[in-house]
Amino acid sequence: MKMQSVKTAVDKTMVQVVTNLDRAFQRWCFKRQDWPVVSGQYYVGRKDSSVAVCTLGSVDLMKKIGSREDIAIVGKTFTENLGIEKMIRNLVTNPSIRLLVLCGKESPHHVGQSIIALKVNGVDDKGQIVGSRGVIPIIKNIRRDEIERFRNQIEIIDLIGCDMLDKVLKAIREANERNVATFEGIPISVSQENNRIEQVACWHRESLDYKEDEAGFFVIQVDSTLGEIVVEHYSTEFGIQRVLHGKNALEVYSTIIRNGWVTTLGHAAYLGRELAKAELALKRGLMYEQNKELMDR
Repeated sequence: MKMQSVKTAVDKTMVQVVTNLDRAFQRWCFKRQDWPVVSGQYYVGRKDSSVAVCTLGSVDLMKKIGSREDIAIVGKTFTENLGIEKMIRNLVTNPSIRLLVLCGKESPHHVGQSIIALKVNGVDDKGQIVGSRGVIPIIKNIRRDEIERFRNQIEIIDLIGCDMLDKVLKAIREANERNVATFEGIPISVSQENNRIEQVACWHRESLDYKEDEAGFFVIQVDSTLGEIVVEHYSTEFGIQRVLHGKNALEVYSTIIRNGWVTTLGHAAYLGRELAKAELALKRGLMYEQNKELMDR
């Protein structure tokens, strides 16, 4: 009996040691992976921390918290659909994160309330968050198992409406003191999420992308004295058709599109890029020359 008791105790100890080593190895490997998997406006802290923070519509609060060793990530979420989807994907692909501090000012989209409703109720057959007061609380771009993973993995600490930094930091400190263990469910790998959605490497080649616009072409200039963008519209035979004047890029390209003075997508995209540069030059007192980089005067 004594030998058996000793053997059982040793076995339990060895199992615990192996388990701890395995968790440590998984965390070490995880740090080397490409996480967060979804790009966005956030700060990353210590990736194996158990605490994440969502500041809802309070961008300034997110910036004040910043990158810290006592959180895995802090970010804002403005919308009750795509915003929540992106947040969930970054949470469930990190099994270390178990606690979500929900803080900051609630938006008209009721994002915070929708996150809590999702945690408590899930979604219906159409992907709508049950019990959400949001305008369009539809979750369409993540799988049901990811939603269920979020509901099982994440505990929410509700500080909705609080944008006081000291109170949020206190909640973060108390959450860390709980020492919540890594989630042990079936892992959702980073590569799995990256490979599920088509990733496109973008490129441009003038000989392939250029298509003459039968509506003509534009010469763009900046009049810093009058504080406006001046655009000359020419026919394909180089005859001037009209001169447009606008205070910003939006006014100019909206007028061009509304009147059908651009007929190809490539030309419209080009105009948007150049007009945005012209507006920036006007605002910052820079030198604008069409098809070239902005320069100081």
